[in-house]
Amino acid sequence: MMPFAFLLAALIAAQQEPPHDITMVDKVPPDAAISTPLPRSVEKQFRKYDLPELAGARQALGSQLIDGQLPKPLIDYVVVAGKLTQRVSLFQGGLVVVDASGAGGTIRQLTPPAETRVATLRVYDDAGAAVVRTYDPMASMPKPLSDQVLPLQDLLRAITQDRGVTNTIANYQPAVGDELVSDDNKVWRVARVKGDVVELHCLSAPTMMYVSKGSLNNYFIGTR
Repeated sequence: MMPFAFLLAALIAAQQEPPHDITMVDKVPPDAAISTPLPRSVEKQFRKYDLPELAGARQALGSQLIDGQLPKPLIDYVVVAGKLTQRVSLFQGGLVVVDASGAGGTIRQLTPPAETRVATLRVYDDAGAAVVRTYDPMASMPKPLSDQVLPLQDLLRAITQDRGVTNTIANYQPAVGDELVSDDNKVWRVARVKGDVVELHCLSAPTMMYVSKGSLNNYFIGTR
């Protein structure tokens, strides 16, 4: 199995993207959700602290081509447990793609997948060939495999809890007339921007709110 240090270093060393307008904000399908926010009790506990796990990471906005080619896949890690599916894929250039829905050891030591539980780790070499390990995610893993999987699990958790990199509202510069979708799937229109404060009106209720530009990604998940 290959080490992950250089991949994580590439992610952390990425440069901050410049601000973008509504055209670079993801469209929101019905019943969609963005990154998982911290539980309220934990959020209060860490309110006065920064969460620097992904400090320096940037959103993958726009083309991700490298020399005109798609970045080569390096690692896929997929876990399916009942209705829950989690996937983290690492590509050339430090690109990390996460998809979550629903909420090196010896192969003989791995517990076979169960009917509703399966985890897959796929690692690619320079020629594009892959080594695959499939096992039951609820069973204990041999240490050589655990050493490869645990960093991916930590990366998946950190990304899904950080709206600064998973939410395209982050670093978005609002303009009057833009329409944003909130966590509860209500649509809000930008009515006024004054300095750092954004005034928004709900289109389905006689309600308005005032939010700082830097906090929009905590309330909204995209545009419609």
